[in-house]
Order: sequence, then C-alpha cells, then structure tokens
Amino acid sequence: MQSGTNYSKNDTILKSNSYLSLINPINNLNQMSTDRNDYLLDINKILGPEMSKKLPRFAINFLKKRIHQDQINYLIQTTEHYHGVGFFKAALDYVGITYRIRGIENIDPEKRYLFVGNHPLGGPEALIIGSVFSEIFGDGFKVPVNHILANLKPLSEFFVPVRVYSSKQSRELGNQIAEMFQSDSQVLVFPAGLCARKIKGKVTEMPWKKMFVTQAKRYERDVVPMHISGFNSKKFFFLSRLSMLLKLKFNLGMLLLVDELFNKKGQEFVITIGKPVPYTTFDKSKTDMQWAAEMQNQVKKLSEGNGCLPNM
Repeated sequence: MQSGTNYSKNDTILKSNSYLSLINPINNLNQMSTDRNDYLLDINKILGPEMSKKLPRFAINFLKKRIHQDQINYLIQTTEHYHGVGFFKAALDYVGITYRIRGIENIDPEKRYLFVGNHPLGGPEALIIGSVFSEIFGDGFKVPVNHILANLKPLSEFFVPVRVYSSKQSRELGNQIAEMFQSDSQVLVFPAGLCARKIKGKVTEMPWKKMFVTQAKRYERDVVPMHISGFNSKKFFFLSRLSMLLKLKFNLGMLLLVDELFNKKGQEFVITIGKPVPYTTFDKSKTDMQWAAEMQNQVKKLSEGNGCLPNM
C-alpha cells in the first residue's frame, strides 16, 4: 500500500514501502534559500565555540562523519520537505527504511494520548513513529529526545530535549515538558530512557521509569502501549558495554546512533499499537514503579506475532 491516510483495519499496513531516491540534486547548492541554510546540521555549533577550538581538526572531522553531517545536509538541501512533518518520510526514503504497522484501529485520532514504547534503536524509531503520527495526527505530537536528536533542526518542533544522564532538568526544560503534557498534542515517551543493551548475550530493554505513570494521572491522559521491532549493531552493544565497564556517565554507543540509522538500509520494522489503558487504571493498588513495570510487560507481549526476532 502506498503512503497515505487511507488506513485499513487489517492486521498490518505496509508503510513507506519505496526505496525512492530524493529529488534530483539541485545544480548549485550555493544558491539555497536562507531558510534551508538555517536547518543545516553543524557540528561546530553543537559543540559550541569553546569546545570547537579545543578539539583538533581530525576529532571534529571524526564527529562529522559519525553524525553523517554531509549526508543529512545533502538531504536537507535536496528534498522538497526539508523540515516539518514531511521530513520524516523524506528521511526514511533517503535511508531506505520500510515498516509495517499493526493495531492502528486501537486509537482514536480525536483523543489525546500518552504513547509509551520500548527503545530498541535510538534513531529509526523516532523517524518511523514520527512518520506514522504525522499521517494520523498531522503535526500535533511531541517526543522527548536526547540532545543529539534534539539538534536535528528539521524536526526540532516535535522534539523536547531531555538530559538522559541526569535527573536534573533546567527550569526551562521542565516548563517545556509540563507544557507538552498540558497541550492537546499527542505525547510519545520511551520510559527506559536509554536504548536497549545486550546483557549476558541477550538484547535487553532497560527497566522503565515511573514518570509516565505519574504524568498520565496528573494530566489525565490514557496510555497507549506500543512496541517497535529491531535492534542495534554489535559495535553499538560493544561500546555500550565498554561504557558500563569503565563506569562512564556518557554511553559511547550514542556516538553511533546516526550510524545505526544509516546502516538499517533495506530493513523493515514492525510497529504494534496496543489498546489504550485508561489513566484511572493506575490506582493505589500498585506503586507507580510497579505500574510502569506492568506496562513494560504489556509492551513486550505486543511483539508476539509480528514476525520479527524478539528484541526485548
């Protein structure tokens, strides 16, 4: 089925099913509009002037390569939809990722939800779910993300940056998160906070934090469980394991998150949407942490029958 808004209530829907190349490159990239220039990725701006001066040129070039700066900027320079909801599909087509979605009949586009999902990959799920949500809800959704994804300017209007490795958020970010839950936008969170790790040879989702349960009750949002198939590369798991062994606060694997996106070319993912759980379900019979663990188990069960290898 071609991309579009005419969803069927069958078990699965094939989405983003073409490995389309982008619009032919423009003849003179130096004649880009100022608007496009504003959306380009620049590692020097991300690092800031002080850090950019301290790091040697080879280190800057290494980071540029790891975040695929040239390829992302080429996409921004040449695609028709260089920002906003259209960029989700443009990016997926450029990378060559396809997906199927199951259970779309479980949600009502007119209702306000809090979606919770597993976090197997770090980048592709944000683009895939963004593409799905843009078809259903238009531009009315928000996703808290790490600072790396938050610097992807074409999609910055949908992303709320959070500090993954700290329980402390700035007052400004705290206000943004509160506004996000208070708004009419759909909200998606990855309660694990971190991408899945390989532990004792098995890809394992980290325990879910309770924040989403607390916020669901506070802002009266029904919770929709969602499962995303897939897993990262051996290189990512090695660096993640090394970070744990060295007791580093920063996961070295995060340097490869954009790499992980680009090396998924030709892969198909399955998104499974479960039935909404009323926020009133989260009563005092369990603690918020216990409810979070129960919801994590529900998401794990959604992977059954999706035809993919288990990844939680």
